[in-house]
Amino acid sequence: MKLAAPLQHLLLVAAATLVSAVAAFFMLHEPQNLAVDGQKDLPFYTFPFGKNPFAPGELKTTDHALVDWRGIPSARDCGECHKQEFMEWVTSIHAVSDSDRIYDTSVLQNTLAAKAAEAHGQEKGRWCESCHNPLGMLSGQVTPAASVPDVETMEEGTSCIICHTAVHAEPLAGNGALTIKLNQIFRHLSPALIMAAPSRHAKDMQAKRDAPLMGSSALCGACHTEIRPTTVAGQEPMNFQDTYDEWRHSPWAEKGVQCQDCHMARDPAAAVAALKRGDKPPKGISHRIVGNNYLLSNPDLPGNLMGHLRGGAPTGVNKMYSREEYETEQRRTHQQIVALLREAAEIQLENGVDRSNKPMLGVTVANRGAGHALPTGPLDQRYMWLEVVVSDSKGRKVFHSGAFDGKKGEEAPDAVRWVKLLKDKNGKDDRRHVLFDTDHLHYPRKPIPAGASERIDYTLPALPPGQYAVNVRLWYRLAFQEILQNFESQGQGKVEVVIPPLTMAETNGQLHIPTPPHPAKGEKP
Repeated sequence: MKLAAPLQHLLLVAAATLVSAVAAFFMLHEPQNLAVDGQKDLPFYTFPFGKNPFAPGELKTTDHALVDWRGIPSARDCGECHKQEFMEWVTSIHAVSDSDRIYDTSVLQNTLAAKAAEAHGQEKGRWCESCHNPLGMLSGQVTPAASVPDVETMEEGTSCIICHTAVHAEPLAGNGALTIKLNQIFRHLSPALIMAAPSRHAKDMQAKRDAPLMGSSALCGACHTEIRPTTVAGQEPMNFQDTYDEWRHSPWAEKGVQCQDCHMARDPAAAVAALKRGDKPPKGISHRIVGNNYLLSNPDLPGNLMGHLRGGAPTGVNKMYSREEYETEQRRTHQQIVALLREAAEIQLENGVDRSNKPMLGVTVANRGAGHALPTGPLDQRYMWLEVVVSDSKGRKVFHSGAFDGKKGEEAPDAVRWVKLLKDKNGKDDRRHVLFDTDHLHYPRKPIPAGASERIDYTLPALPPGQYAVNVRLWYRLAFQEILQNFESQGQGKVEVVIPPLTMAETNGQLHIPTPPHPAKGEKP
Protein backbone atom coordinates (compact mmCIF):
# COMPACT_ATOMS: atom_id res chain seq x y z
CA MET A 1 0.00 0.00 0.00
CA LYS A 2 1.38 3.36 -0.95
CA LEU A 3 1.86 5.73 1.99
CA ALA A 4 0.39 9.20 1.90
CA ALA A 5 2.89 11.92 1.07
CA PRO A 6 2.78 13.59 4.54
CA LEU A 7 3.34 10.24 6.29
CA GLN A 8 6.14 9.33 3.89
CA HIS A 9 7.81 12.66 4.60
CA LEU A 10 7.41 12.15 8.36
CA LEU A 11 9.05 8.72 8.20
CA LEU A 12 11.97 10.12 6.18
CA VAL A 13 12.47 12.88 8.74
CA ALA A 14 12.34 10.35 11.57
CA ALA A 15 14.86 8.11 9.84
CA ALA A 16 17.19 11.04 9.22
CA THR A 17 16.87 12.10 12.85
CA LEU A 18 17.67 8.58 14.03
CA VAL A 19 20.76 8.38 11.82
CA SER A 20 21.92 11.76 13.08
CA ALA A 21 21.35 10.71 16.68
CA VAL A 22 23.34 7.51 16.21
CA ALA A 23 26.11 9.43 14.46
CA ALA A 24 26.15 12.04 17.19
CA PHE A 25 26.43 9.36 19.86
CA PHE A 26 29.38 7.68 18.21
CA MET A 27 31.09 10.88 17.14
CA LEU A 28 30.52 13.01 20.19
CA HIS A 29 31.02 10.21 22.68
CA GLU A 30 34.52 10.32 24.14
CA PRO A 31 36.52 7.77 22.11
CA GLN A 32 38.56 5.04 23.70
CA ASN A 33 42.15 6.13 24.28
CA LEU A 34 44.50 3.53 22.84
CA ALA A 35 47.63 4.94 24.45
CA VAL A 36 50.50 2.51 25.06
CA ASP A 37 52.83 2.75 28.04
CA GLY A 38 56.22 1.86 26.61
CA GLN A 39 57.58 0.70 29.95
CA LYS A 40 54.62 -1.51 30.85
CA ASP A 41 53.11 -2.58 27.51
CA LEU A 42 56.31 -2.91 25.43
CA PRO A 43 58.80 -4.74 27.67
CA PHE A 44 61.59 -4.62 25.06
CA TYR A 45 61.29 -0.90 24.33
CA THR A 46 64.39 0.94 25.53
CA PHE A 47 64.68 4.38 27.15
CA PRO A 48 68.37 5.37 27.07
CA PHE A 49 67.61 9.11 26.97
CA GLY A 50 65.11 9.47 29.81
CA LYS A 51 61.36 8.95 30.03
CA ASN A 52 60.57 10.52 26.65
CA PRO A 53 59.90 7.48 24.39
CA PHE A 54 60.75 9.46 21.23
CA ALA A 55 64.09 10.99 22.26
CA PRO A 56 66.41 12.06 20.75
CA GLY A 57 63.78 12.89 18.12
CA GLU A 58 61.43 15.81 18.74
CA LEU A 59 58.16 14.02 17.94
CA LYS A 60 55.52 14.13 20.69
CA THR A 61 52.00 12.95 21.43
CA THR A 62 49.52 15.01 23.43
CA ASP A 63 49.47 12.37 26.19
CA HIS A 64 53.23 11.61 25.96
CA ALA A 65 52.40 7.97 25.21
CA LEU A 66 53.07 5.57 22.36
CA VAL A 67 50.30 4.53 19.98
CA ASP A 68 48.78 1.06 19.45
CA TRP A 69 49.79 0.09 15.93
CA ARG A 70 46.51 -1.81 15.49
CA GLY A 71 44.49 1.39 15.61
CA ILE A 72 46.49 3.57 13.23
CA PRO A 73 44.39 4.35 10.16
CA SER A 74 46.02 3.55 6.83
CA ALA A 75 46.25 6.04 4.00
CA ARG A 76 44.27 3.48 2.03
CA ASP A 77 41.36 3.98 4.46
CA CYS A 78 41.39 7.69 3.63
CA GLY A 79 41.66 6.88 -0.07
CA GLU A 80 38.36 5.01 -0.07
CA CYS A 81 36.58 8.37 -0.03
CA HIS A 82 39.39 10.75 -1.01
CA LYS A 83 40.65 8.95 -4.11
CA GLN A 84 42.12 11.99 -5.84
CA GLU A 85 44.03 13.16 -2.75
CA PHE A 86 45.24 9.60 -2.14
CA MET A 87 46.51 9.18 -5.71
CA GLU A 88 48.38 12.48 -5.48
CA TRP A 89 49.93 11.56 -2.13
CA VAL A 90 50.91 7.99 -3.12
CA THR A 91 53.11 9.41 -5.91
CA SER A 92 54.76 11.90 -3.56
CA ILE A 93 58.08 11.58 -1.77
CA HIS A 94 56.23 11.78 1.55
CA ALA A 95 54.64 8.41 0.75
CA VAL A 96 58.09 6.76 0.67
CA SER A 97 59.91 8.87 3.26
CA ASP A 98 60.89 5.68 5.10
CA SER A 99 60.97 3.05 2.34
CA ASP A 100 63.19 5.23 0.11
CA ARG A 101 66.18 2.90 -0.33
CA ILE A 102 68.75 5.70 -0.49
CA TYR A 103 67.49 7.04 2.83
CA ASP A 104 67.14 3.56 4.32
CA THR A 105 70.73 2.57 3.58
CA SER A 106 71.95 5.94 4.85
CA VAL A 107 70.15 5.61 8.18
CA LEU A 108 71.52 2.07 8.58
CA GLN A 109 75.00 3.38 7.88
CA ASN A 110 74.50 5.90 10.70
CA THR A 111 72.86 3.64 13.26
CA LEU A 112 74.96 0.51 12.68
CA ALA A 113 78.33 1.58 11.28
CA ALA A 114 79.05 5.10 12.57
CA LYS A 115 81.43 5.57 15.51
CA ALA A 116 78.72 7.50 17.36
CA ALA A 117 76.45 4.45 16.98
CA GLU A 118 78.60 2.28 19.25
CA ALA A 119 76.36 3.36 22.16
CA HIS A 120 72.58 3.13 21.56
CA GLY A 121 72.94 3.43 17.79
CA GLN A 122 69.46 2.23 16.93
CA GLU A 123 67.81 4.41 19.54
CA LYS A 124 69.76 7.39 18.19
CA GLY A 125 68.09 6.57 14.89
CA ARG A 126 64.89 8.01 16.38
CA TRP A 127 66.44 11.37 15.55
CA CYS A 128 66.17 10.47 11.85
CA GLU A 129 62.96 8.46 12.01
CA SER A 130 60.92 11.20 13.70
CA CYS A 131 60.49 12.70 10.25
CA HIS A 132 61.01 9.76 7.93
CA ASN A 133 59.14 7.05 9.85
CA PRO A 134 56.69 8.84 12.17
CA LEU A 135 54.22 5.93 12.42
CA GLY A 136 57.00 3.53 13.34
CA MET A 137 58.21 6.03 15.91
CA LEU A 138 54.75 6.58 17.40
CA SER A 139 54.07 2.86 17.73
CA GLY A 140 57.43 1.91 19.29
CA GLN A 141 58.97 0.16 16.32
CA VAL A 142 62.30 2.02 16.49
CA THR A 143 64.09 0.02 19.17
CA PRO A 144 66.71 -2.79 19.07
CA ALA A 145 64.22 -5.59 19.86
CA ALA A 146 61.00 -4.34 18.30
CA SER A 147 57.79 -6.17 19.19
CA VAL A 148 55.71 -4.09 16.75
CA PRO A 149 55.21 -5.84 13.38
CA ASP A 150 56.22 -4.17 10.14
CA VAL A 151 52.69 -4.01 8.72
CA GLU A 152 51.84 -2.13 5.51
CA THR A 153 50.56 0.90 7.40
CA MET A 154 54.03 1.30 8.93
CA GLU A 155 55.48 1.49 5.42
CA GLU A 156 53.40 4.47 4.35
CA GLY A 157 55.96 7.09 5.30
CA THR A 158 54.53 10.47 6.22
CA SER A 159 50.90 9.58 5.64
CA CYS A 160 47.60 11.43 5.95
CA ILE A 161 47.13 10.77 9.65
CA ILE A 162 50.41 12.41 10.66
CA CYS A 163 49.72 15.89 9.30
CA HIS A 164 45.97 15.72 9.90
CA THR A 165 46.34 15.00 13.63
CA ALA A 166 49.19 17.46 14.29
CA VAL A 167 48.07 20.07 16.81
CA HIS A 168 51.33 21.91 17.52
CA ALA A 169 54.64 22.54 15.77
CA GLU A 170 58.02 23.81 16.93
CA PRO A 171 59.76 24.32 13.58
CA LEU A 172 62.96 25.81 14.97
CA ALA A 173 63.49 22.68 17.08
CA GLY A 174 63.29 20.48 14.01
CA ASN A 175 63.51 16.72 13.58
CA GLY A 176 59.80 16.03 13.66
CA ALA A 177 58.92 18.61 16.32
CA LEU A 178 55.19 17.98 15.94
CA THR A 179 52.73 17.17 18.69
CA ILE A 180 50.32 14.53 17.41
CA LYS A 181 46.81 13.96 18.79
CA LEU A 182 46.47 10.41 17.55
CA ASN A 183 45.50 8.45 20.64
CA GLN A 184 42.33 10.46 21.17
CA ILE A 185 40.75 10.20 17.71
CA PHE A 186 37.94 7.77 17.01
CA ARG A 187 39.66 5.33 14.69
CA HIS A 188 36.90 3.10 13.41
CA LEU A 189 34.36 5.46 11.90
CA SER A 190 32.22 3.72 9.30
CA PRO A 191 31.51 5.51 6.00
CA ALA A 192 27.85 5.80 7.03
CA LEU A 193 28.73 7.72 10.18
CA ILE A 194 31.16 9.96 8.32
CA MET A 195 28.48 10.75 5.75
CA ALA A 196 25.96 11.42 8.52
CA ALA A 197 28.19 14.00 10.18
CA PRO A 198 30.83 15.14 7.66
CA SER A 199 31.48 18.40 9.49
CA ARG A 200 32.55 16.49 12.60
CA HIS A 201 34.83 14.28 10.53
CA ALA A 202 36.34 17.36 8.88
CA LYS A 203 36.93 18.85 12.32
CA ASP A 204 38.50 15.64 13.63
CA MET A 205 40.80 15.47 10.62
CA GLN A 206 41.57 19.18 10.90
CA ALA A 207 40.48 20.88 7.74
CA LYS A 208 42.38 24.14 7.32
CA ARG A 209 39.34 26.18 8.39
CA ASP A 210 39.32 24.34 11.72
CA ALA A 211 43.10 24.13 12.22
CA PRO A 212 45.19 27.06 10.88
CA LEU A 213 48.34 24.98 11.46
CA MET A 214 47.40 22.96 8.35
CA GLY A 215 48.13 25.97 6.16
CA SER A 216 51.15 27.24 8.06
CA SER A 217 54.82 26.88 7.19
CA ALA A 218 55.38 25.85 10.80
CA LEU A 219 53.84 22.45 10.01
CA CYS A 220 56.40 21.86 7.25
CA GLY A 221 59.26 23.41 9.19
CA ALA A 222 59.00 20.82 11.96
CA CYS A 223 60.68 18.31 9.62
CA HIS A 224 62.43 20.65 7.22
CA THR A 225 64.74 21.76 10.01
CA GLU A 226 67.47 19.31 10.96
CA ILE A 227 69.54 19.82 14.10
CA ARG A 228 71.71 17.07 15.53
CA PRO A 229 71.42 17.05 19.34
CA THR A 230 74.32 16.30 21.65
CA THR A 231 72.62 13.05 22.69
CA VAL A 232 73.46 11.77 19.19
CA ALA A 233 76.98 13.19 18.92
CA GLY A 234 79.13 16.25 19.52
CA GLN A 235 79.52 18.85 22.21
CA GLU A 236 77.15 21.37 20.60
CA PRO A 237 73.99 21.00 18.46
CA MET A 238 74.80 21.00 14.74
CA ASN A 239 72.46 22.37 12.07
CA PHE A 240 72.27 20.24 8.94
CA GLN A 241 69.12 21.69 7.35
CA ASP A 242 67.62 25.17 7.76
CA THR A 243 64.91 25.36 5.11
CA TYR A 244 62.28 26.73 7.50
CA ASP A 245 64.63 29.39 8.87
CA GLU A 246 65.61 30.36 5.32
CA TRP A 247 61.93 30.89 4.53
CA ARG A 248 61.37 32.76 7.81
CA HIS A 249 63.93 35.41 6.78
CA SER A 250 62.80 35.60 3.16
CA PRO A 251 60.74 38.24 1.29
CA TRP A 252 58.10 35.55 0.76
CA ALA A 253 57.52 35.19 4.49
CA GLU A 254 57.17 38.96 4.77
CA LYS A 255 54.38 38.78 2.19
CA GLY A 256 52.65 35.95 4.04
CA VAL A 257 53.40 33.29 1.42
CA GLN A 258 53.45 29.90 3.15
CA CYS A 259 55.19 26.69 2.02
CA GLN A 260 51.82 25.16 1.11
CA ASP A 261 51.01 28.03 -1.27
CA CYS A 262 53.67 26.78 -3.68
CA HIS A 263 54.41 23.15 -2.81
CA MET A 264 50.74 22.14 -2.48
CA ALA A 265 49.38 24.20 -5.37
CA ARG A 266 47.58 22.39 -8.18
CA ASP A 267 50.34 23.64 -10.50
CA PRO A 268 53.33 24.63 -8.33
CA ALA A 269 55.41 26.18 -11.12
CA ALA A 270 52.44 28.30 -12.25
CA ALA A 271 51.87 29.40 -8.65
CA VAL A 272 55.50 30.50 -8.32
CA ALA A 273 55.39 32.30 -11.69
CA ALA A 274 52.29 34.20 -10.57
CA LEU A 275 53.90 35.21 -7.28
CA LYS A 276 57.01 36.41 -9.13
CA ARG A 277 54.76 38.66 -11.25
CA GLY A 278 53.03 39.96 -8.15
CA ASP A 279 49.79 38.15 -8.96
CA LYS A 280 47.74 35.83 -6.80
CA PRO A 281 48.39 32.16 -7.59
CA PRO A 282 45.48 30.05 -8.86
CA LYS A 283 43.35 28.47 -6.16
CA GLY A 284 43.38 24.74 -5.46
CA ILE A 285 45.21 22.23 -3.26
CA SER A 286 47.18 19.17 -4.30
CA HIS A 287 48.61 16.45 -2.07
CA ARG A 288 51.53 15.70 -4.41
CA ILE A 289 53.54 18.00 -2.08
CA VAL A 290 55.95 18.73 -4.91
CA GLY A 291 59.59 19.27 -3.93
CA ASN A 292 62.99 18.53 -5.43
CA ASN A 293 63.25 14.74 -5.75
CA TYR A 294 63.22 14.34 -9.52
CA LEU A 295 64.82 10.89 -9.21
CA LEU A 296 62.37 8.93 -7.05
CA SER A 297 59.45 10.42 -8.97
CA ASN A 298 60.48 9.39 -12.49
CA PRO A 299 58.65 6.26 -13.75
CA ASP A 300 60.65 6.36 -16.99
CA LEU A 301 63.94 5.37 -15.34
CA PRO A 302 65.20 2.10 -16.89
CA GLY A 303 64.71 -1.32 -15.31
CA ASN A 304 62.02 -0.25 -12.82
CA LEU A 305 64.77 1.66 -11.02
CA MET A 306 62.28 4.13 -9.56
CA GLY A 307 60.24 1.30 -8.05
CA HIS A 308 63.37 -0.26 -6.56
CA LEU A 309 64.60 3.01 -5.08
CA ARG A 310 61.14 3.77 -3.67
CA GLY A 311 61.17 0.46 -1.80
CA GLY A 312 58.92 -1.67 -4.00
CA ALA A 313 55.26 -1.61 -4.96
CA PRO A 314 53.25 1.39 -3.71
CA THR A 315 50.58 0.94 -1.06
CA GLY A 316 47.17 0.06 -2.49
CA VAL A 317 48.33 -0.96 -5.96
CA ASN A 318 46.04 -3.51 -7.69
CA LYS A 319 43.53 -2.95 -4.89
CA MET A 320 42.58 0.68 -5.25
CA TYR A 321 44.14 1.44 -8.61
CA SER A 322 46.02 -0.19 -11.46
CA ARG A 323 49.71 0.17 -12.21
CA GLU A 324 48.77 2.15 -15.32
CA GLU A 325 46.83 4.66 -13.22
CA TYR A 326 49.73 4.91 -10.82
CA GLU A 327 52.30 5.56 -13.54
CA THR A 328 50.09 8.24 -15.09
CA GLU A 329 49.80 10.05 -11.77
CA GLN A 330 53.50 9.50 -11.01
CA ARG A 331 54.49 11.04 -14.33
CA ARG A 332 52.41 14.14 -13.51
CA THR A 333 54.14 14.45 -10.16
CA HIS A 334 57.55 14.14 -11.82
CA GLN A 335 56.70 16.77 -14.44
CA GLN A 336 55.60 19.17 -11.71
CA ILE A 337 58.83 18.61 -9.75
CA VAL A 338 60.97 19.37 -12.80
CA ALA A 339 58.89 22.45 -13.67
CA LEU A 340 59.12 23.77 -10.10
CA LEU A 341 62.89 23.35 -9.99
CA ARG A 342 63.21 25.21 -13.30
CA GLU A 343 61.05 28.07 -12.06
CA ALA A 344 63.34 28.68 -9.09
CA ALA A 345 66.52 30.10 -10.63
CA GLU A 346 67.50 32.52 -13.38
CA ILE A 347 70.92 33.11 -14.92
CA GLN A 348 72.29 36.11 -16.79
CA LEU A 349 75.43 36.35 -18.87
CA GLU A 350 77.71 39.36 -19.32
CA ASN A 351 81.08 39.58 -21.02
CA GLY A 352 83.95 41.99 -21.05
CA VAL A 353 87.62 42.13 -20.10
CA ASP A 354 89.42 41.92 -16.76
CA ARG A 355 92.09 44.28 -15.43
CA SER A 356 94.77 42.68 -17.55
CA ASN A 357 92.59 43.09 -20.65
CA LYS A 358 91.86 39.35 -20.90
CA PRO A 359 88.38 38.27 -22.01
CA MET A 360 86.04 37.62 -19.10
CA LEU A 361 82.55 36.17 -18.61
CA GLY A 362 80.29 37.16 -15.76
CA VAL A 363 77.50 34.72 -14.81
CA THR A 364 74.85 35.89 -12.35
CA VAL A 365 72.71 33.24 -10.67
CA ALA A 366 69.53 34.68 -9.16
CA ASN A 367 67.17 32.97 -6.72
CA ARG A 368 63.92 34.43 -8.01
CA GLY A 369 61.40 31.65 -7.46
CA ALA A 370 62.23 29.82 -4.24
CA GLY A 371 60.88 30.87 -0.86
CA HIS A 372 64.09 29.54 0.70
CA ALA A 373 67.76 29.37 -0.22
CA LEU A 374 69.05 27.67 -3.37
CA PRO A 375 69.90 24.92 -2.94
CA THR A 376 68.14 23.89 0.24
CA GLY A 377 67.58 20.76 2.31
CA PRO A 378 70.37 18.35 3.29
CA LEU A 379 73.10 20.30 1.50
CA ASP A 380 75.76 17.63 1.87
CA GLN A 381 73.80 15.92 -0.94
CA ARG A 382 71.55 18.47 -2.67
CA TYR A 383 73.84 20.79 -4.60
CA MET A 384 74.13 23.03 -7.68
CA TRP A 385 76.98 23.88 -10.01
CA LEU A 386 77.66 25.94 -13.13
CA GLU A 387 78.84 24.62 -16.47
CA VAL A 388 80.28 27.18 -18.90
CA VAL A 389 81.23 26.31 -22.49
CA VAL A 390 82.83 28.72 -24.97
CA SER A 391 83.04 27.53 -28.60
CA ASP A 392 84.56 29.08 -31.69
CA SER A 393 82.82 29.60 -35.03
CA LYS A 394 83.55 25.99 -36.01
CA GLY A 395 81.97 24.57 -32.83
CA ARG A 396 85.28 23.69 -31.18
CA LYS A 397 85.39 24.16 -27.39
CA VAL A 398 88.00 26.69 -26.35
CA PHE A 399 86.92 26.87 -22.71
CA HIS A 400 84.96 24.41 -20.59
CA SER A 401 84.34 24.62 -16.85
CA GLY A 402 82.09 22.35 -14.80
CA ALA A 403 81.81 19.39 -17.19
CA PHE A 404 79.90 16.36 -15.87
CA ASP A 405 81.35 12.88 -16.36
CA GLY A 406 78.33 10.67 -17.01
CA LYS A 407 80.34 7.47 -16.48
CA LYS A 408 81.91 8.34 -13.13
CA GLY A 409 78.99 10.43 -11.93
CA GLU A 410 80.97 13.52 -10.97
CA GLU A 411 81.56 17.04 -12.19
CA ALA A 412 85.01 18.43 -12.99
CA PRO A 413 87.07 19.75 -10.05
CA ASP A 414 87.01 23.26 -11.54
CA ALA A 415 83.22 23.49 -11.21
CA VAL A 416 81.74 26.39 -9.27
CA ARG A 417 79.51 24.60 -6.73
CA TRP A 418 76.99 25.52 -4.07
CA VAL A 419 77.34 22.71 -1.55
CA LYS A 420 78.00 21.97 2.12
CA LEU A 421 80.78 19.50 2.85
CA LEU A 422 80.70 17.27 5.94
CA LYS A 423 84.09 16.79 7.57
CA ASP A 424 85.14 14.21 10.13
CA LYS A 425 87.65 14.84 12.93
CA ASN A 426 90.53 14.32 10.49
CA GLY A 427 89.13 16.81 8.02
CA LYS A 428 88.13 14.11 5.54
CA ASP A 429 85.06 14.68 3.36
CA ASP A 430 82.03 12.44 3.90
CA ARG A 431 79.72 12.09 0.93
CA ARG A 432 77.74 9.13 2.29
CA HIS A 433 75.49 11.17 4.60
CA VAL A 434 76.91 9.77 7.84
CA LEU A 435 75.66 12.64 9.99
CA PHE A 436 76.38 10.88 13.27
CA ASP A 437 80.14 11.24 12.78
CA THR A 438 80.32 14.75 11.30
CA ASP A 439 82.76 16.95 13.22
CA HIS A 440 82.39 20.24 11.33
CA LEU A 441 80.88 21.76 8.19
CA HIS A 442 82.56 23.57 5.31
CA TYR A 443 80.83 25.68 2.64
CA PRO A 444 82.93 26.19 -0.52
CA ARG A 445 80.05 28.47 -1.52
CA LYS A 446 76.99 29.13 0.63
CA PRO A 447 73.46 28.77 -0.78
CA ILE A 448 71.83 31.82 -2.37
CA PRO A 449 69.11 33.32 -0.12
CA ALA A 450 65.58 33.85 -1.42
CA GLY A 451 65.44 36.95 -3.60
CA ALA A 452 69.24 37.30 -3.75
CA SER A 453 71.80 36.65 -6.49
CA GLU A 454 75.48 35.87 -6.87
CA ARG A 455 77.88 36.72 -9.68
CA ILE A 456 80.71 34.43 -10.76
CA ASP A 457 83.48 35.81 -12.99
CA TYR A 458 85.41 33.55 -15.35
CA THR A 459 88.72 34.70 -16.82
CA LEU A 460 89.20 33.07 -20.22
CA PRO A 461 92.44 32.08 -21.91
CA ALA A 462 93.88 34.30 -24.62
CA LEU A 463 91.67 33.88 -27.70
CA PRO A 464 92.17 34.98 -31.28
CA PRO A 465 89.80 37.66 -32.59
CA GLY A 466 86.38 36.48 -33.67
CA GLN A 467 82.88 35.53 -32.54
CA TYR A 468 82.42 32.87 -29.90
CA ALA A 469 79.29 31.10 -28.71
CA VAL A 470 78.72 30.85 -24.97
CA ASN A 471 76.48 28.30 -23.26
CA VAL A 472 75.86 28.40 -19.50
CA ARG A 473 73.91 25.82 -17.53
CA LEU A 474 72.97 25.72 -13.88
CA TRP A 475 72.86 22.08 -12.84
CA TYR A 476 71.08 20.57 -9.83
CA ARG A 477 71.85 17.16 -8.42
CA LEU A 478 69.96 15.21 -5.79
CA ALA A 479 72.93 13.38 -4.30
CA PHE A 480 76.60 12.59 -4.70
CA GLN A 481 77.49 9.29 -6.31
CA GLU A 482 79.20 8.10 -3.14
CA ILE A 483 75.92 7.77 -1.24
CA LEU A 484 75.17 4.63 -3.27
CA GLN A 485 78.18 2.94 -1.67
CA ASN A 486 75.97 2.42 1.39
CA PHE A 487 74.10 -0.31 -0.51
CA GLU A 488 77.28 -2.30 -1.13
CA SER A 489 78.77 -1.84 2.34
CA GLN A 490 75.59 -3.31 3.85
CA GLY A 491 75.69 -6.38 1.63
CA GLN A 492 72.85 -5.23 -0.64
CA GLY A 493 74.86 -5.34 -3.84
CA LYS A 494 76.40 -2.65 -5.97
CA VAL A 495 74.01 -0.19 -7.60
CA GLU A 496 75.24 0.23 -11.16
CA VAL A 497 73.61 3.57 -11.85
CA VAL A 498 74.81 7.15 -12.10
CA ILE A 499 72.67 9.67 -10.24
CA PRO A 500 71.77 12.05 -13.09
CA PRO A 501 71.81 15.83 -12.71
CA LEU A 502 69.00 18.10 -13.88
CA THR A 503 69.31 21.40 -15.76
CA MET A 504 67.66 24.11 -13.65
CA ALA A 505 68.43 27.04 -15.94
CA GLU A 506 70.28 27.66 -19.19
CA THR A 507 71.26 30.66 -21.27
CA ASN A 508 73.23 31.30 -24.45
CA GLY A 509 75.20 34.33 -25.56
CA GLN A 510 77.93 35.65 -27.80
CA LEU A 511 81.47 36.71 -26.99
CA HIS A 512 83.22 39.06 -29.40
CA ILE A 513 87.01 39.28 -29.32
CA PRO A 514 87.95 42.34 -31.39
CA THR A 515 90.99 42.61 -33.58
CA PRO A 516 93.55 44.71 -31.71
CA PRO A 517 94.15 48.10 -33.34
CA HIS A 518 97.30 48.49 -35.46
CA PRO A 519 99.93 50.51 -33.62
CA ALA A 520 100.44 54.04 -34.82
CA LYS A 521 103.50 54.76 -36.89
CA GLY A 522 106.55 54.74 -34.66
CA GLU A 523 104.83 52.87 -31.79
CA LYS A 524 105.81 49.40 -30.69
CA PRO A 525 103.11 46.75 -31.33
